[in-house]
Amino acid sequence: MRGVRERPERATIALGDPMRRILAKVGLGAAVLALATAVAGVVAVRRSLWPPRSADVTVPGLSAPVEVAFDRFAVPHVRAASVADALAAQGTLHARSRLFQMELARRAASGRLAEMLGAAAVPVDVRMRRWGLHRAAARQLDELDGESLSMLEAYARGVNAALSSRGAAGLAPEFLVLRAEVEPWRPLDSVATMLLLQMDLTDAASVELGRARELRALGVARAADLWGWSPAQVREWIPPDLAAAGGIRVLGGEEPGRGGGASNNWAIAPSRTRTGAPLLANDPHVGVANPSTWYEIHLVAPDFEVAGASFAGAPGVLIGHNADVAWGVTMSMLDDQDAFRLRLDAGGRREEVGGEWLEVAERKETIGVRGAASRELVTRTSRHGPVIREEGGESIAVAWTALRGRSVFRSFAALNRARTVEEAAQSFAGAESPGLNLVCADRRGHIRWQVAGVPPRRGAGAGRLPAPGWDERWEWRGFESFAANPTALDPPSGFVSTANHDPFAEGDAPGPGFPGEFAGPWRVRTIRRALAARSDWGVEACVRLQLDEGNGQARALLELLRPTLVGLQTEPARRLLSWDGVMSAGSREALLWAEFLRELGKRVGGDEAESSGLSRTPIGGAELLRLLGGGLDARWWDDVSTAGTEDARAIVAASLAAAAARAGEAAWGDRHRVTFRHALGGVPLLGGLFDRGPFGVGGASPTVNATWHPAQGGGFPVTGLPSLRFVADLGDWDRSVLTLPLGQSGHPFSPHAGDQTGDWLAGRMHAMPWSAAAVEAATVSRVRLVP
Repeated sequence: MRGVRERPERATIALGDPMRRILAKVGLGAAVLALATAVAGVVAVRRSLWPPRSADVTVPGLSAPVEVAFDRFAVPHVRAASVADALAAQGTLHARSRLFQMELARRAASGRLAEMLGAAAVPVDVRMRRWGLHRAAARQLDELDGESLSMLEAYARGVNAALSSRGAAGLAPEFLVLRAEVEPWRPLDSVATMLLLQMDLTDAASVELGRARELRALGVARAADLWGWSPAQVREWIPPDLAAAGGIRVLGGEEPGRGGGASNNWAIAPSRTRTGAPLLANDPHVGVANPSTWYEIHLVAPDFEVAGASFAGAPGVLIGHNADVAWGVTMSMLDDQDAFRLRLDAGGRREEVGGEWLEVAERKETIGVRGAASRELVTRTSRHGPVIREEGGESIAVAWTALRGRSVFRSFAALNRARTVEEAAQSFAGAESPGLNLVCADRRGHIRWQVAGVPPRRGAGAGRLPAPGWDERWEWRGFESFAANPTALDPPSGFVSTANHDPFAEGDAPGPGFPGEFAGPWRVRTIRRALAARSDWGVEACVRLQLDEGNGQARALLELLRPTLVGLQTEPARRLLSWDGVMSAGSREALLWAEFLRELGKRVGGDEAESSGLSRTPIGGAELLRLLGGGLDARWWDDVSTAGTEDARAIVAASLAAAAARAGEAAWGDRHRVTFRHALGGVPLLGGLFDRGPFGVGGASPTVNATWHPAQGGGFPVTGLPSLRFVADLGDWDRSVLTLPLGQSGHPFSPHAGDQTGDWLAGRMHAMPWSAAAVEAATVSRVRLVP
């Protein structure tokens, strides 16, 4: 893994937990809340009828009526006379089901949450204003071609039609509780929310700052040992001033970046399928979200038909298929951000670069605050990018491909129209970000893997630590070429697959490759072993593989620990030795393993962390593998807080005993539970009406059915999971399947807000009707959108 540790803690694009904390502080009185609850109940009755059995709904700007057929899961099948009408219909449908989710996202992207939520949201707005997503979105919008802009305008017309006909409170009861109004939707909002989505799927700058803390705490030699860096890498990757100073001071507060997740995708060639047609599977894993991250839709217009998962706030489909091509994406884990340490003058208005003092761009911004005076803020942009941190005499700017590059919207719009895997891959030739593993298949029988997004061209270093912003040798010098990105077309193996892994270390592509914060290889190895083992793959088999809970990392660690565990001769040791390594919800051994892994990491690295000022142990599963295999200094075993010298056997024995005591007789699903928390879940009197769960689930970050939890703390609450599961059958689109964790609706009282949860928990999928006959057979209600 090239010295990069797995980072299981990820955040969610739904902004759920931060919004819960903010809304709990908004200060609404009990009487107002009670009244809002009663009114919301009335609205809920009306909204629960959506989609109605039949109705005509006015959408100004349509060129002709649009027919919408809903299946039993409220998935809309839209038939329109033009692409513009289809996208306007999509905007209306998104607004009617997900308006509150959309409003939170666009306000977060523009740093305007406090206008609606009050003073508690000011810190979030300050952070987002500093990052400047709204400025980057405005530039990207100006650079879009006419066709892309027309698509965004059509979508916005549809959103605004729903908003003007029903009002915000008539579409989402959250606006009743907050007594908030909603402005018309703009194309700019779609571009900005897509940037927010990208921001949630990378944490490269955060990783750099974390390494800088470890460098300061441990020193160069110990840190390099921890990271697995060679002497040459130490010389090339650690800025000389950081090596001499021992890292940077520990900056408090939230680190930049909110983190991505774990995702899988694969495509299987006709030679390995039961039907002789390709199959494609994708299960993107992100933070727990309520409502669901995705909204399923099927759009039909002349020379345009697409079905799959859309993102509420933008037109088209991000994951799915059209009449000719199916596609799925995972994050490539490309290192797309760099933190730069700045030397500013006393006033903070100039920065040193190459021995000269250059002006720092300043902007005075006003943050509106509901119920309080507005706040004034000065945001700065350095030569390298926005200044995101000014604290304790240290200033940090961030360079990010998404802020410097073009909007990815045009790429997804082209992908929706692709007719071959070549066209699908080339859809992303004009986008610098995000870093994606695009896997696609076409009905001609071809499959392809293509890395999308391009790395920055760095002058020095490899983006592993915060760079000296005053030294021109370390700054970015444009972007690498898309043509140099790894790709594979119809490989001899008969399949392509990705799982956020290092494609260079796993032999997918030649050369040293690009820097990345890659996930471990366990998921992709499980997938590839399964794909290679048979030649009769079908949709059901792909679904079963998505549900695989075998923990390859646990099995590898247990094999190295076997001699020690055999020698202990304790009941917990015997249980782990006989365990099959499957993280099923009902497994007592899976919980014992999770407690043991956490305890072992704490006992190996927690003493060094405490003595050096780190907030937590730097040792996780990847480091333990290296330690047990001899690739990490054996002195890590010793507890430096004691007078004696502990060896591996003593630490393993103590860790296992403590883990067994905590696990008791409980099973993994008893402690590994997911609660789908709504942004209003923390508001008094109302919270219980919005949250869903908890539900016990299986899986872990190294399993194909990936779930993850905080690295430390009590219990193992799930913070990330499969945000959808999708399998496309290119031999017959009607055999394609999909499921969401909750449901289509974002309205908390809708019957479709959680009607897919049971299927998602059980691993069941619903069909994606495509043909006219299949759509007709699945239809339970109809709506006609009229001009």
